[in-house]
This record gives sequence, structure tokens and C-alpha cells, in this order.
Amino acid sequence: MKQSPREQEQTKLFGPSKFSAGGFLGNDPRQPEEIIAADTAALESLGVDRETVAALLAAAFDKAEAALGDVVELKPGVVAVHYEARGKIPSPFRGDGVFQKGEVVVTDRNSGITLYVTRLGIGMIRNHGFFQGRGSRYRIEPEDAVRLAG
Repeated sequence: MKQSPREQEQTKLFGPSKFSAGGFLGNDPRQPEEIIAADTAALESLGVDRETVAALLAAAFDKAEAALGDVVELKPGVVAVHYEARGKIPSPFRGDGVFQKGEVVVTDRNSGITLYVTRLGIGMIRNHGFFQGRGSRYRIEPEDAVRLAG
């Protein structure tokens, strides 16, 4: 489907920039709307909504951040650590504002699954159901988010 000029301009905001070297789409050929639709369907099949997933990830982020760089156990076999970064990053969604940099790495020691969680990523999930494109460093598979954070 051909994008309107406004949609094309919006899609450019998801690409690599001075704020996000890798962009938000990774190597995913889908448009943001397609990614959101697929992830929404995945959440529906899991019986959970995006707000719940965002709240779970935010709670994990907060717990790790409060540990000041120490590894914390979120649940048996699942650990998290916060890495601080200075500065802020704007959301690619117009009107969402800017978010503090820094990330929390959540690892399931049994399966080896690792999530890279940011405040911006949580906001995009909460506000738009956008888990980022495949191949993006910060892509969070909905199933993994529910399994590790839930």
C-alpha cells in the first residue's frame, strides 16, 4: 500500500538518526502499522493487553534501576541489571515527547532469552503497541516480554 506524504515523513522518524543509530525498525521490511498489527494479534493470542505488558516491563525497569547497577532477581532464573546513560531520546511518534536514556537488560538464565528494555521502548508499547521492528537491538517479542516480566 502506498503511503501518503505525511505517512512517509512519519516513517522516516523510525529510521536511523543522530538519536538512534540503528533506528526503530531494524531490518524489518514492514511498516510500523504492520508491526503494530502483528504484535497486537500476538498479545491477543496471549490474552494480555499492551498496557499490562508495559506495566510489567516498567516494574522490572524500576526494580533494576533502584539496584544502582547490581543484578536483581525478578523471579527465579530471571535477572535484570540497569545501565545508566546520560541524555534523552525523542520518540519517533509525534507528540510523545522525550525519554531518559539508559537500559535494563533482562535475562532468563534458563532459556538464554535477553530483553533490552528502555523507558522509550516501554512508552512506545504502552502508547502505541509498538515493540519495534525485527533486527532492532531493542525489539521485544511480546511472548518474551510476558514470559520474562510477567
